[in-house]
Amino acid sequence: MSKDDAEILAGEYVLGILSPEERLRFEQRLEAEPLLRERVARWETLLSRLEREDQTATPPDLWSRLKRALDQEASTSPFHTIRMDDGEWVLIRPGLERKVLYRDPETGAESYLFRMEPGALIEGHHHASAEECLVLEGDLTIGDLRLTAGDYHVAARGSIHPNLRSQRGAVMFVRGAVL
Repeated sequence: MSKDDAEILAGEYVLGILSPEERLRFEQRLEAEPLLRERVARWETLLSRLEREDQTATPPDLWSRLKRALDQEASTSPFHTIRMDDGEWVLIRPGLERKVLYRDPETGAESYLFRMEPGALIEGHHHASAEECLVLEGDLTIGDLRLTAGDYHVAARGSIHPNLRSQRGAVMFVRGAVL
């Protein structure tokens, strides 16, 4: 299935227009495919943003705005900029949010921000590829290692991170595989 086909299927899922059999097959794929979950989250965010703008009626330019947003995402420009207020923070679980900044279409590696509330925890995990982390704000404890703003950490391919915690809360820039 091509990237475009997966994007269309994710949109059809969120819009609720898949047949019951297609929906069941898609939900089975969702469990195994993190990138497909990302596409669904993007569609949900986009459509909820459109819904919030006018609760009484469908805006007359709904489909043109939706197409514009999708075209912007699929832009072939050699440059990609996300301003401070751009993008959406997606709740991973209570106390942990993620904001995707960029996904390399060739390698699948992503650049994103993690925001942890005080006391939040990221369970220990395996790294299928190298992952870089730069603490921008707050603190992060990885096992016995404590990092604060400005500290950089890399987990090598094949390594296993112990639990990650933040005592005061943290914002981190991360480049690598999706958790």
